[in-house]
Amino acid sequence: MSYMEQNMRPLAIGQVEARATKFISDVYIRMTIALFASAAIGYLSITSGLLQWGLENLGRGFSWAIFGSQLLTVIMFQASVFKMKSTTAQLLFALYAAITGLTLGLVGMIYTLDSIFTIGAASAFGFAALVAYGKITKRDLGPIGTFAIMGLTMLMVYSLGVALVGSFAPSASWMAGAVKIQGVFGCLFFSGLTAFEAQRLKKVAYGLAEQSPSDDAIEAYVNAGALNMFMSFIGLFLSAMNLFGNRR
Repeated sequence: MSYMEQNMRPLAIGQVEARATKFISDVYIRMTIALFASAAIGYLSITSGLLQWGLENLGRGFSWAIFGSQLLTVIMFQASVFKMKSTTAQLLFALYAAITGLTLGLVGMIYTLDSIFTIGAASAFGFAALVAYGKITKRDLGPIGTFAIMGLTMLMVYSLGVALVGSFAPSASWMAGAVKIQGVFGCLFFSGLTAFEAQRLKKVAYGLAEQSPSDDAIEAYVNAGALNMFMSFIGLFLSAMNLFGNRR
């Protein structure tokens, strides 16, 4: 190896490292902005009386409309994020964050403010620890990610069943137990998914840094990564609220 090659290799490695670090930073910055936006919308939806009006006038249909819109938006995003324009993807992400804010508002109407702040902070620390583990571990977290996704799919079906049963045959004690079960398995599955997504994000970051794709392609991956991490955090937080939250 020549002297020139020896001095070019560290520079190339350094460039890859810098690009990968910037990509990961962009993902978490966008995710954090979305979280703050959702929290603000959740707060405003309560203080403005919007949620109260919706629940009083539309009943459970209002809640189902929020959850349905949330699901539809994320399906549209995930299906077309690498095909649509970056501005369109950003708008869909913003829409999803806004609808999630309404979901957080509903949570704020059920649980005390103290427990929301406490569990929110604990979720943030737990999320950061899981992300750090996903980034530094040498273990392949693919099987854990697959298990978590399968578990969350089954948990979604279970949650829909609980909601339907609660609509037709409400029982406070039964619902409380069902929600706790949701919380336990939700925390477990979203923890595994968060670590897996963090590891996958790192692999994507270094793969893109080595390939030097177009700005549009990078933007698509940033949007996709930010949405995945955003959903993982929200899922972890909501599961923890179901398990530890103090109701009003």
